[in-house]
Amino acid sequence: MPRMKPTAGWKVVLFASGALAILFVIFGGFTSGYSLRAVIALALAGGLLGAIIAPELEPAAFPQPRIWQMVFSILGCLLIAFHVDAGPVGFAIAVVAGGLLGYFARYWTKYIDVPS
Repeated sequence: MPRMKPTAGWKVVLFASGALAILFVIFGGFTSGYSLRAVIALALAGGLLGAIIAPELEPAAFPQPRIWQMVFSILGCLLIAFHVDAGPVGFAIAVVAGGLLGYFARYWTKYIDVPS
């Protein structure tokens, strides 16, 4: 099997993250407004959560997909907790929810329809 180009995975990450960041800003702004802080937080959260799907789109480019998905889902959930001004319990829930979201990502990401 030929070796993957080193940039193949990053192109997928940029596409998936950018698309989800835009969707988060558009639809998340309906509820939280379109202030600069809200737009930045929503775009970052969408981008981080969009990185979760990248190993499923290009599996050969990611040697440890479960770790990749868990790290980015925890970061995304923590950013959402920061955006909604969650307390300590909210941040703990964000870590647990993000870990579970990333750990089981291989099962739920197959239902996301990505144009090819």
